[in-house]
Amino acid sequence: METTLATFENDVINASMLAPVLVDFWAPWCGPCKTLGPMLEKLEAEAAGKWKLVKVNVDENQELAGHFQVRSIPHVIAFAEGRPVDQFIGVLPEGQLREFLDRLVPAGADAERLSAQAAWAAGNREFAIDTIKAAIALDPGYDDARLDLIEWLIAERRYDEAKEEDKLLSPKTTQGIDARYNALKTELDAADRER
Repeated sequence: METTLATFENDVINASMLAPVLVDFWAPWCGPCKTLGPMLEKLEAEAAGKWKLVKVNVDENQELAGHFQVRSIPHVIAFAEGRPVDQFIGVLPEGQLREFLDRLVPAGADAERLSAQAAWAAGNREFAIDTIKAAIALDPGYDDARLDLIEWLIAERRYDEAKEEDKLLSPKTTQGIDARYNALKTELDAADRER
């Protein structure tokens, strides 16, 4: 996907809130760009949505290239959660490219949690709950994911399930210092009193 100054915020900044985005600054006359571009496209296809590739033609988007201080191409900048987090200049061998991407893309339970949070934000609540349960199955001690689940179960008025999940939290979360846990516990207790 090509982006411009007008579409950059949506294509890169907003999109990187859901999954990492690699921005490939390139130009049609650049020889190394013709090597790197197809490699990135192949890896993006293999990743099946775990990250997204966005291309910026520096000849047509000099303001964007200037903003990101692109002086040599190809220049790739990785964005996550709305901000640049890593970059490289030139063509990396495929093995090094894969290592770069492995550092960028969350694996296992973290990936499931991000997917669940995106689904919840999009209003797909049942899918989000199923997905966060998958994250917890991968890492039963993942309290942040379990807190997401408790919060969502409360939002869905599934209090008994939320109380069962509460019992599975680790002591480090439940012993009074986790503000998010304390707020959720207060909600659960209030729901109990109302019933």
